[in-house]
Amino acid sequence: MRILKLIRNFGKLNKDYYKYAFIEIFLIIAGILIALEVNNANENRKIKAEEEKVLLSLHNEISSSLVNLNFVLSKKRQIINAGTVILKHTGPKGEWKSEQKFDSLIYYVFFSGWRHVPQEGVLNEILNSGKLSIISDSNLKVQISSLPKTFSQILEEDRVLRTGIWQYFNPFLNKVSSVRNSTNYIELTEFSSGALGFSKFDFETNDLLKNKEFENIISMQSSYLKFNVEMLEKLKIKYKKIQDMVEKKYPKIDYLTLRENIDRGVWN
Repeated sequence: MRILKLIRNFGKLNKDYYKYAFIEIFLIIAGILIALEVNNANENRKIKAEEEKVLLSLHNEISSSLVNLNFVLSKKRQIINAGTVILKHTGPKGEWKSEQKFDSLIYYVFFSGWRHVPQEGVLNEILNSGKLSIISDSNLKVQISSLPKTFSQILEEDRVLRTGIWQYFNPFLNKVSSVRNSTNYIELTEFSSGALGFSKFDFETNDLLKNKEFENIISMQSSYLKFNVEMLEKLKIKYKKIQDMVEKKYPKIDYLTLRENIDRGVWN
């Protein structure tokens, strides 16, 4: 009888042991899972905070690039408009009949190498440090990653135009017109005057207007610049699209204040 009683008591102890052991294991596992969940939540908060910091910095950088882009666009359009006026007076019987000073327009032909130099500090950090992976919006990620290719296409177009200017356009114009005279009509510098006075050499405007090579130069330049303007306008759309997506993602940010101290960047 004692043996049976001992066996029964031992079985009861065993059942109690397994019961408490199971509860202890359950509590340990639950604690681990909760700790992992808390850790994951903290990591997600850090990633989201870093994502916000990066995207707002990019938004600000794009604002700076847009200042430069709009400035360059205005200059390229001025050159195209000057070329349009000049071409109205070229031909075998070319004669300058415009109220505008010819030298003031020829200035745009001489100094026509304006180019957009985008700000890329934040963009390069995003792409080179792997931070592109923390951007949760896939469409925004695609738009950002496509910027370097767009930049390279625009810079190549500008390179072709500048090569034409320095190797062909300006050498020809230096022989038949006056750079010095042109500087007296348009002021670009902030801290010094660009005007150089008037040349003592004679340059016959009407002879230049009758020159077929001169007409071709103005026509080629205008055509290249129109391609430039087209590409810059498309980049402007891309810039705006990225900014709109960031603003939609973070609607509570004061973006006017964010733009207050932007850098206008390199403008030529």
